Amino acid sequence: MNNFERIWTALNLEEPDRIPIHTIQFDGNVADQVIGKPERNAFDIFDEMEKKYSDEWLDRINSILDDIEISVFAKCVRAAYELGFDGVGIHYIPFIIESKTEMTDIFGKRHRIKNIDGNPYPDYYGGYIKNREDWEAYPKPDLKEEYKRAKKFYKGVLRKCRDIKDDIYIIAQDALTSIFPPVWQGMGMNYFARALKNDPKLIEERFRFTTDYVLTIFKAYSDCGAKVFLEGGDIAHSGGPMINPKYFYKYLLPCYQEVADAIHEWGGKFILHTDGDITTLLDFIVESRFDGLQCLEPPLVDPYLVKKKIGNKLCLSGNIDTRHILVDATKQEVEDAVKNAIKALGHGGGYMLSPANFHPGISVDRLSWMIGAAKEYGKYPLF
Repeated sequence: MNNFERIWTALNLEEPDRIPIHTIQFDGNVADQVIGKPERNAFDIFDEMEKKYSDEWLDRINSILDDIEISVFAKCVRAAYELGFDGVGIHYIPFIIESKTEMTDIFGKRHRIKNIDGNPYPDYYGGYIKNREDWEAYPKPDLKEEYKRAKKFYKGVLRKCRDIKDDIYIIAQDALTSIFPPVWQGMGMNYFARALKNDPKLIEERFRFTTDYVLTIFKAYSDCGAKVFLEGGDIAHSGGPMINPKYFYKYLLPCYQEVADAIHEWGGKFILHTDGDITTLLDFIVESRFDGLQCLEPPLVDPYLVKKKIGNKLCLSGNIDTRHILVDATKQEVEDAVKNAIKALGHGGGYMLSPANFHPGISVDRLSWMIGAAKEYGKYPLF
C-alpha cells in the first residue's frame, strides 16, 4: 500500500498492511533540525523589509505572508517525509502582522510573536472582540478572496513538494482557523462566557462566520485534490469539556455536521483533533459525523475505553505522549509507548499512530524511534 491507501483504509475502519503514522503538524524548529536551517528565516526578512521600507514594511510583509507560509509548511512536509511519516497536516493561516512582536487574524485573536530560533511562533493571549459593537466594527474578510489565498497556499506547498508527492500524504487542516476556538479566543473566555448568557445572537453569528470560513478553505483544498481534512480546534482541557456540553449541542453540533456533510459530499474524510479529557464527549463527537478522532491525550484519556466505546464508529489516532515520551524519554520508553498504543487501539484496524500533539521541544531522535517502532510492531496481523 502507498501512504494514502494506508491512511484511507484506516479511516474506513479496516486493517491496512500496517498502522499508518501521521502527525497533525510539524513544527518549523524541529524541521530545521531534520533538513537544516534556511539561509534566511522569517525574522531576517522582517529586518530586511524594515530597513529597506521603514514607513511601509508592515504592509509589504503582510503582502508576502502567504509566500512565507508556503515555504515554511513545504519545509515541514519535507522534514516529515525524511523521518518516514505517512502523512502530515498543513494549514493556511490568515495572520495579520501588526509589529515584530504582535499579530492578529480575521477572527480577532491576539498573538505575541515568539522568535524560536528564527521561526515565528504564535502565542495566543486574548481577543479584540468584547461585545457586539466590537464584532460589528471588526473588519470581515472577503471569503472569495480567502478561497483564492487558501488555494494558492495548498497548491504552493504541493508544487514545492512535487518530488515527494507520492511518498507522503498531505492532510488539509484548519488549525488556528477552526470552528470553535476562534469564536471564544477572538473574545477571550470571560467575554465569551458572558455572551453565552447575555447575547446568544452574537455567539450564533460568530459560529456562522467560523463555519463559513472553514467551508471556504476546505473547499479550496478539496478543489486542489485533498481527501482527508482535519478540524484542529480543542474542545476539552485536562478537566473535561471547555464549556458546558449543552452549548456544544446548541451551537457547535450543527456546525460540525454541516462541514462533515460537505466533506462527505466531496468524497472526503473528516477528523477531529482535540486535546484534553474528551471521555464525556465521545457520543457528541460521533453525532458530529466525524470519521476520526485524534489525540487521545495521555494520561487523561483511557485508550481501551475509547476503543471499546467508539472504535467501531471512528478511526482513532494518537496517542503518543509529547510531554515526556517524545521529548526526553529513553529509546525503550518510546518503543514501549508505541507498543502500548498499538495494543490498546490497533486491533481490528481503524487506528493511526501519531504524536498526541506537536511543539518545538519535540526530539527528532525520539520521533525516529517512534516511527521505527511503529513500522516494526504495527504490521498486520498485529502481535
